[in-house]
Amino acid sequence: MSGTGNAFGRSRFLTLLLLPVLPVLIGCATADTGRADDNPMDPATMEGDEIQLLVRNLNFNQVTVYTARGASVRRLGIVPGKGEATFRMNWHLPDIQLRVKELAGDDYLTETLPVSPGDFLELILPIR
Repeated sequence: MSGTGNAFGRSRFLTLLLLPVLPVLIGCATADTGRADDNPMDPATMEGDEIQLLVRNLNFNQVTVYTARGASVRRLGIVPGKGEATFRMNWHLPDIQLRVKELAGDDYLTETLPVSPGDFLELILPIR
């Protein structure tokens, strides 16, 4: 996988493989540390630099894209069928995992990938 330079610094183009999400995974909880400010998905506590995610949806079905971390889920937005969308977010964690929910369809979970500030990720949802 090769990267090219752009205005966002270091770039990484990745095609993320989708794996089926088991409904039981969505309901799992992580251990409670007792600190409310430990939620990595809370936008108020994010202190990292920006990363970008380009989602190319080659399917006809609309999808909603989320970040997933344990039981925490953060909605990024909707990508229309046969369309694409770019999402920008502050991300201070060392890795990222995405959840994709098809409109009236299945849920998918990507593999967990390392990420650094300034990265540009590309998620391609293939034709099914």
